[in-house]
Amino acid sequence: MLDFKTVNDSKLINKDDKKNFAKALSGFANSSGGLIIWGVDARKNSSGVDCVTKLPGIKNAKQFLSRLNELTGMAVSPIVDGVQHRLIESDSKKAFVVTYIPESDSPPHMAKLGEDRYFKRSGDSFYKMEHFDLEDMFGRRPRPKLELYTKNKGYGLQSKIIIGLRNNGKASAQAPYLAFNCSPPFRRSEYGLDGNMNEGMKRLPQIGSGLPYKYGDGINVIIHPGMVYEIALITLGISPKRPKEDLTIQYEYAAEGVPLQKGQKILALRELGIN
Repeated sequence: MLDFKTVNDSKLINKDDKKNFAKALSGFANSSGGLIIWGVDARKNSSGVDCVTKLPGIKNAKQFLSRLNELTGMAVSPIVDGVQHRLIESDSKKAFVVTYIPESDSPPHMAKLGEDRYFKRSGDSFYKMEHFDLEDMFGRRPRPKLELYTKNKGYGLQSKIIIGLRNNGKASAQAPYLAFNCSPPFRRSEYGLDGNMNEGMKRLPQIGSGLPYKYGDGINVIIHPGMVYEIALITLGISPKRPKEDLTIQYEYAAEGVPLQKGQKILALRELGIN
């Protein structure tokens, strides 16, 4: 989501500027996250289309950036983690500031700085949250957040790439599932993670997606917050052939409370020490 804001005062003393910041921080964090571009005037044109109409920029943008950083921890309660502000200078010598607000893992967040209300983003506007919205959010629990993990523990043709899952969320992930494929001549090692055919999770039968290497387990397997769970090993085999292209890993994963995610990760040959 994207929002544009003009700036009345680079010192962020103006009440409207402060309220705009608090409302956007609350609304984006309570929804799907978003970007604010400060120094841009956007409004509905004669055709009723909401669009950029002027680019006034920000006078003394560095001061404005500094004030944003100071007020980020005061603009909402509780604080939103991961908010970032960046200065952008254009060829026309006009300066702008971009604010990135991630979706929160632990909503709701109340807008402060004179607002003391909860907001959400819907379409191109921020709205005060209704009672049922708050009931729903206060009933939510922290969620796990998985990502594919890889680590090279070898070099050159002897590269051994560990593949697994990392939990970057604030809750534990139970019953994880991972399926992957790797571009030849790379392949899953039949000797496991330790050389004794032991792997991090049970192999699953070849059903469902076309990814050949599937792993999963029950609720007895838990990936705690901040934890890496190593599952399998990718190598070039006992008699390695020099690959001509980068290693491409296609994957999908899921867990209890984590919808199925699909993606692709590329490891450059130079990262593996293969020239």
